[in-house]
Amino acid sequence: MRRTTTAAVLLVAALLTAGCSSGDDGKTEAESTPASAASSATPSASEPAAAPTLSTEWQPKLDAATVGDHDDVCKTVGSKACVTYITELAEVVYDVRDAIDTAGATAAYPKTMDAIQDVEDASGAYAEGGCAGSSEATLDEGSVCGGYVATLLTGPGIVSLTMTTDELTAS
Repeated sequence: MRRTTTAAVLLVAALLTAGCSSGDDGKTEAESTPASAASSATPSASEPAAAPTLSTEWQPKLDAATVGDHDDVCKTVGSKACVTYITELAEVVYDVRDAIDTAGATAAYPKTMDAIQDVEDASGAYAEGGCAGSSEATLDEGSVCGGYVATLLTGPGIVSLTMTTDELTAS
């Protein structure tokens, strides 16, 4: 658990640093202004379409998935209540993945897709590792199953942050 928590903290710090940069990349204003903004408001056929801003729709849904009193629901990581909760969290993350795929915006959301893959990997490992139903593993003792659950519990928040980072990087 400590390793997963440390990794999550480092990821959040890296994301905040990337998302909060000054944007001064050494270019003049004319060089850093996108061509489509400098030209007419109607994009030409040769200009790629702007990536959709999916965070507007999905961040509230990701936030809503974690709202409520879930403090102790995964104290025992194999409990029925924990399995139900992390399944709901993973489903919201998978819905974001599907929205990105449907919008054809996979290339516009590379960090988000990596975060989604982390959730998919943790979900698969949790299922394959026999974690569901286990009454022995807890978050407190830092078990392997606890690490998977920690990734699933933080998944929606990390996906939300990476969406913002990807959108700020693209703009």
